[in-house]
Amino acid sequence: MKDEYLHKLPENLRVIIQLTDYRTAMTLVQRFGGHDYSFPPMKMVSENHELAILLGFNNLKKLCQYWSGDRVYIPKADRYIGLLRDQRIKQDLEELGAASKVQDQLAEKYKVTPRWIRKIRKDMVENKPQKAKDDDQLDLFMA
Repeated sequence: MKDEYLHKLPENLRVIIQLTDYRTAMTLVQRFGGHDYSFPPMKMVSENHELAILLGFNNLKKLCQYWSGDRVYIPKADRYIGLLRDQRIKQDLEELGAASKVQDQLAEKYKVTPRWIRKIRKDMVENKPQKAKDDDQLDLFMA
């Protein structure tokens, strides 16, 4: 997913998002923000690892392949949590749809107002790329 906010995030956070997704990045920021984390080498990774349980085994494997054994600074949450939360809301809206019931559930889940969810949804619709017009089709209103 191309994202207008990605460039505003610190490099390590961008890498996490590009390797996994916004949910994983948000989880790491909430849990380890402001600290270094040592990603284990691949040979040490199992489905029972604390991060496998927290992030999912496939996400952990991707991160460990990239940062095998390295200490990585996970940025502090307060500066980026709103951006990550809003991107996670967008992901959920794309996956679950935008029915009123879903929007109310997301507002409760992310501890924001339903109005905020509607604003995010409206921005998604307004910023959606327009489909290219079929060049072979005649314009009905062409003079």
